Amino acid sequence: MKFKLIFSAAIVAFFATGLIKTQAATYNLTVLADKQIRPWDHFIERGVATDHMNGAITTAYGRGWGTTLKAGHDQAGFQYFRGHAILGDEIGLVTAATATSLTLNWTRFDSVYNMGIHGGIRPCLEISCTPPALASGTQMVTVSYKANKSPPTKYGWGQWMNLMDSIVTHCEKKWGVDEVRKWYFEVWNEPDWWYINFSPDYVTLYDYTVTGLKMGDSLIKVGGPACEGGNSFGGGNTFPTLLTHCHTGTNAATGKVGAPLDFLAYHWYGAGNVMDQNGDIAMYQKFIWTNINSKFSWYKGLVICDEQSCTAFDQFGLQAGTWLAFAAKELVANGPLYPPPYMLDHWTISDLYEENGANPGGATGPSGGMALYSRGNKDYPNSWDIGKPPINAYNLLKRLGTMEDSSSGGGAANADGVNLIATSDSSNNSIQVLVYSFFKAKGTSTSTTDNITLTINNIPWAPGPVRAEQFLLDATHSNTSYPWTQAGSPASPSNAVWDQMKAASALQHYDSVTTQTLTAKTFTKTFPLNYFGMTLLTLTNPSASAIKKPVNAAKPASQAALSADIRGDKLTFTAPERGLYTIGLYSTSGRKIFESVNYYTGTAAITLQKIPAGVYILQCSNPAYSLVKQIAARP
Repeated sequence: MKFKLIFSAAIVAFFATGLIKTQAATYNLTVLADKQIRPWDHFIERGVATDHMNGAITTAYGRGWGTTLKAGHDQAGFQYFRGHAILGDEIGLVTAATATSLTLNWTRFDSVYNMGIHGGIRPCLEISCTPPALASGTQMVTVSYKANKSPPTKYGWGQWMNLMDSIVTHCEKKWGVDEVRKWYFEVWNEPDWWYINFSPDYVTLYDYTVTGLKMGDSLIKVGGPACEGGNSFGGGNTFPTLLTHCHTGTNAATGKVGAPLDFLAYHWYGAGNVMDQNGDIAMYQKFIWTNINSKFSWYKGLVICDEQSCTAFDQFGLQAGTWLAFAAKELVANGPLYPPPYMLDHWTISDLYEENGANPGGATGPSGGMALYSRGNKDYPNSWDIGKPPINAYNLLKRLGTMEDSSSGGGAANADGVNLIATSDSSNNSIQVLVYSFFKAKGTSTSTTDNITLTINNIPWAPGPVRAEQFLLDATHSNTSYPWTQAGSPASPSNAVWDQMKAASALQHYDSVTTQTLTAKTFTKTFPLNYFGMTLLTLTNPSASAIKKPVNAAKPASQAALSADIRGDKLTFTAPERGLYTIGLYSTSGRKIFESVNYYTGTAAITLQKIPAGVYILQCSNPAYSLVKQIAARP
């Protein structure tokens, strides 16, 4: 059959297929487009996990996953990637060592990170596995690839620190100082079992590793411990151990009190860990911040979840896709007191996956493996790197704007059913509404449909022309599983079925893109939505001007509380408290020079493209502070 890429006007025929059997409920969803309630945090798309780092270059399956990173960046918006064993045998960075020298071969190390950087995605550089030349023992991590977990002290900690210094120095020489300072350097992976002992040995490893890294550049970002979720504030108590040590402990490398800690990292795999029942990562993230705020209020860094997979649910299909929207809405709604993780990295990007000998043979289709992209048939390149349904969920989420708008009519927090996320850009010339249907129970039918009436009120540029575009992800649209199941779910799809799956993986429209003239400030549309479906409606002003309007915020900030200055190509921004800030710089005529939404914990120097000296308009805001001021750029 020929797979249609557009949800055509023949909707009656679609209903007649029997895929949609009943109309379960009617939802009246409302958006107030003139009421922006908070910045929308795009943490969902910020990072992705990649498994064995040597797999970027090659795997036992015959090729690497490096090119998948570009697909993830282009389609899902991923900005960072993280994987294991960059210091393992296969990379071969340390080829020889003595008490006084290190011999290093950067060839494969560089190839791994070039794969990501050339694809537009930066490293979260995980320092993990002990190079054999520095290993004090032969204890190995129980994974298929070679991963020594012994302390790297064959020639003392000094040589380990020299290696760390060399890594940072090399990276900055090759990719630039400003670039590498945007990376994250993480000390080990899951040291509660990937290192010889977590306590007290890990904090010693942390001290010497971070000290060596900072020898290379004191301004890079360092952190850890990247332990399994239940061990963070649960039975393992890895967060309290590291937080206490970094604040008041004696640094094994320097003899001073404390150690740098720019971010805390943990891993989360669905239900079963402390405080994450029913696959509720928002509950677990709140649990983490409650402990930090009550016991470690001095900590002002980030919290990162750099491995997650919603194993409580179907992690490869529509349930996993709609879970991303479900989790994003709840995490952002927790507010500045309990920020969402700075990254929420899906494990893993590709079915070219090697840990514990996973997927040793055969082609993986849309339901195989535990990744976002199928590895396909190694003998048929057109089958490689085909995205599963969650990739299109990421694609829809990345199209959301920078500010969340007030909305109503969806279900309660953490409830099954239909809900929505409404956003706009800071120019008030674009509105995005993501409607999704999520259920926690595995096996819930995708063939039931709800009736949705979506009303967007107080459209800023209306009355006037509006361009409307709607995308759809459900059982039969934007979904590689559809042609595969129609072909009988073959274990080894034919080339023709692979071609159909590749076509089906493209994000598809619900109906045709239209431009119409509104006579009032309201837009209304009614449409069906299957269980586990997602649809994104975007409205844009086709005659938009570039002049920006200040975003709404709870209260004004004083000049002293929220301030900024420009000199050359640096904008120095001072945030009064840890949080997510929208920063925009515009010419006095309204032309956008720079716009960013990011977390700031104090004073940050932001690199701009060099701009001429003159007067500009600066806008800074978060849910509690706003500032609009003229600012002079100096040479």
